[in-house]
Amino acid sequence: MKIRNTYGQASIAAHKGAKIINDTDAHAISASVLVLSPDAVVVSLQVGGMAVDVKDDYISTPANAVGEFWTITAEKGESITQIQLSAGSANYAI
Repeated sequence: MKIRNTYGQASIAAHKGAKIINDTDAHAISASVLVLSPDAVVVSLQVGGMAVDVKDDYISTPANAVGEFWTITAEKGESITQIQLSAGSANYAI
């Protein structure tokens, strides 16, 4: 089996596909990693199916755009289970 280099943050390895969120609706997802666009503003972020907004645990100033492409991974092997944006986009592997 040959392993392909993904060249850092350039792509998400996704054998079952990937999706992009680019609206302001809340999205129920199951992702181990999110890649946020530089203009992304996160309204809500939930991990592990808990109905608790944890965006402050992952983003130092969540009211502002993240400013660069950022990767967020859930802690302790959990999945990111919900995200809502007010601007920008987020990619995630299925």
